[in-house]
Amino acid sequence: MTAQVSEELPEEILSEGSSFRTILGNRDFSRLWFGQLVSNVGFAISSLALLFFAYHLTGSALSMAILAMAQVAPVVIFAGFIGVYVDRWNRKTIMIASDITRAFLILLIPLAPLFPPVLAPIEWIYLLTFLYAIANAWFYPARSAAIPNIVESDELVTANSLSQMTFQVVQLTIPPLGGVLVALLAPDYFLAFAINSVTFILSAIALRGIKTSLVPKEMVEKESVRSQVVQGARYAASNVILVYLFVFAILLASSSGILNALLIPHLEGQLGITEMQFGIVLSAGAASGIVVALVMGNRKRLPKPLYIVASAGIVAGIAVLGLAGAQEFWHVLLSWALIGFVDVMLNIPLGTLMQELVVDNYRGRVFALFNVVFTAVQVFGMGLGGVWAETAGSTVPPMFGAAIGLLLVSVLGAAVAARRKLHSRLDIMLDDSVQEVAREETECTEVLLEVPT
Repeated sequence: MTAQVSEELPEEILSEGSSFRTILGNRDFSRLWFGQLVSNVGFAISSLALLFFAYHLTGSALSMAILAMAQVAPVVIFAGFIGVYVDRWNRKTIMIASDITRAFLILLIPLAPLFPPVLAPIEWIYLLTFLYAIANAWFYPARSAAIPNIVESDELVTANSLSQMTFQVVQLTIPPLGGVLVALLAPDYFLAFAINSVTFILSAIALRGIKTSLVPKEMVEKESVRSQVVQGARYAASNVILVYLFVFAILLASSSGILNALLIPHLEGQLGITEMQFGIVLSAGAASGIVVALVMGNRKRLPKPLYIVASAGIVAGIAVLGLAGAQEFWHVLLSWALIGFVDVMLNIPLGTLMQELVVDNYRGRVFALFNVVFTAVQVFGMGLGGVWAETAGSTVPPMFGAAIGLLLVSVLGAAVAARRKLHSRLDIMLDDSVQEVAREETECTEVLLEVPT
């Protein structure tokens, strides 16, 4: 893909990037985007159903923490190896296979109470959720690695902003309706899971129409999987910006895990939030996220992206403090609106930087490795949050702990970026990347123009 970076960086940053309409004119990206849209709709409904289905079966904060761990543990266990195959195999095939597998497994979750009693219903749900999460662990590194193959490098910010905005629009519009649907479908919620199954099939059909080759440009040699995982780790460790992003994410992950594990017990058990109110809360976060995606989507390059990442963490800490101390429903709405704002503010620069800095035949492994290190610490945070809440008899102390952790890590991250002058290094890396791409294109053109005598 051709990258265009002007010599005058401030002018580039201020210039308007590719519009959402323009990038959706790319038929292959529009197919990828449509698959995301429909599957996000189904996922928004089934996620609500799964949370309340499991919580109503157990009424336990610790059980919810275990469920959250079942959703992310496969990333820790398998993603490092999955990344090798994302750099070996056709990424379109991986995504389609993942969609079909998820469509089957999601249908089985509401049937867990009917399964043989060798396991308790909640244990069947843990197992099925774990298997479903394995399929997820294949899909997302393949999708992230495929986007730079489909769009131009100066369209990456727009593409990632559109992806984030799509997710947030779904979260804005679906959870209120989903909350009503989930409440009406209690206690088995089968229809909610069936809707998600259908959306995964529609996503697979859309992905099948992509014409751009999503086979890695330089497929990795058939060395051992272990050695290729190590190569991916060494590649990431050789880039100071990637190291910064990895370390920053690791330090944020434990607080994120506490929040994810205790959200439903805190809102429903501690504050008495209903299913419909929870849907409204999610929509408040989505609305603020849409605003961020719209603003960032008009940029070819983001100014000082590492400061954006650190600032997002600081605001997240303030929001979780507000959530922990909330007494009224509007306090929860305001706090979650801030969390939705910073979620998008964090994800767009993170994803774009990794896509820009990592070459195609390492992209799957680096994205997978990032998921592993983040999720491993997040799982620890989930377990810590569940045990802490059970021991304290309240979700409030661990929520306050998560907030303080977010604030400390984010302030430290901003200070390190300034002290080490990381943005100057980043500009040099991106300029070198552009020159390398231009050199490769020139060489290819010269070969094509050669006339044999």
